[in-house]
Order: sequence, then C-alpha cells, then structure tokens
Amino acid sequence: MDGNGRWAEGKGLSRQHGHEVGSSKVYDIYNLCINLGCKSATFFAMSSENMQRDGKETEFISELLKSSILKHFSDLQNNKIKFKVIGDTSKLPKELKDIIKDAEYSTRNFDLYKMYIAYNYGGQWDILNSIKSAIANNEPLTHSTVQRYLSTENDFPDLIVRTGGYKRLSNFMLWQAGYSELKFLDVLWPDISENDIKNIFQEYKNTKRNFGKVDK
Repeated sequence: MDGNGRWAEGKGLSRQHGHEVGSSKVYDIYNLCINLGCKSATFFAMSSENMQRDGKETEFISELLKSSILKHFSDLQNNKIKFKVIGDTSKLPKELKDIIKDAEYSTRNFDLYKMYIAYNYGGQWDILNSIKSAIANNEPLTHSTVQRYLSTENDFPDLIVRTGGYKRLSNFMLWQAGYSELKFLDVLWPDISENDIKNIFQEYKNTKRNFGKVDK
C-alpha cells in the first residue's frame, strides 16, 4: 500500500488526503481479491519504521484504521471474514485497541476468508516476538515452533505485491516471504485499478512454482 503521500503531494494535496484515499480502497481491493479466488490477504498499512513519522500523520492514520474497522465491521461478520491486526498494537490509543480486540474476537471462529492489517508491523519484530513467545512457554526453538508463534501462524503469502515503485520488502514478513512470488508496481496505491489486480492474478496463475524441487 505504498505511495499515498507521494500521490497526494503530486496533486498539490495534503499527505492526509492521500492516506484517506488509500484507506478507502482497501476493502474494495480485498473483495476483488476474494472474487478472484484469494482466501487470505494482508495490507501493510504502517510499518514499525513508519511509526517514527510526524505524530499528526501517525495519529491521522490510526483514526483511519479505527473508522475503517467500524465501517466494515458488519461486513466482516456477515461475510464470515476472520479479521486480525498484526504488529505491535501495545502503543496504540486505548479506544483503537478496544475496537481491534472486539473485531478480532467477533470474527475469531471464521476460517474460510482472512483479512490482516499490518500496523506498526515489522518482519524482524515478528520473528523476535515469536521466539520470545516460544521461550515464555518453555518450548524448544524449532522451525515449526517459531513458525507457529508468528503473527500469521502458518498462513504464509503466496504472492506479495508492492506498489509505489520501490523494489524491496522493507521489513515485511521476512520469515513468511521465503517462497512468495514478488510483484513490484510503479503505480501508487491510490491509483491501483481493478485491471492491475486482475493482471497480477493472471500472471501469478501462469507462474510455475517448484519450491526448490526439480520436475522429473
């Protein structure tokens, strides 16, 4: 979801307006992904590094997250979508934490469709937090144990798409991305279109994935 601020600045608008437009696209893009056969999708809203930005900007984005959850809460329930915010939510405002907790609890038993919002998230944090959780529960540090305590548990992305022109993961799902297909777009997030998404899915479907193996 990269490029909201640059999109707005390029039009002579405030960065906040860019974030607002970008936020408004998330649920529609999620539904489009579901209609194209996707069962689980994660939207990288704020990295742990992004949280070091100007306080007014981060506060505005947290308000967008709150209003978006409230707006789509009934849709999540009606469509049986499991909702989860992944990342360090401990420093978020109490009202937002309560709204997140309520949405997660109300959708906890759904398993067909999943929607993750990565907020104050970092792949390094995710791995470290997993290791700390395993140690706290006196479990051995094995591959399967670390994987089980990750924020997404065993739900790994088959495809990672980054908008905005930069060709890097920027600390996103470093463990989970081991065998993900990567797609980098020059288009800024507010400009992403239905056609862009459909083309990405078609390209992915045409990709042969061997996971290190060789066909015989």
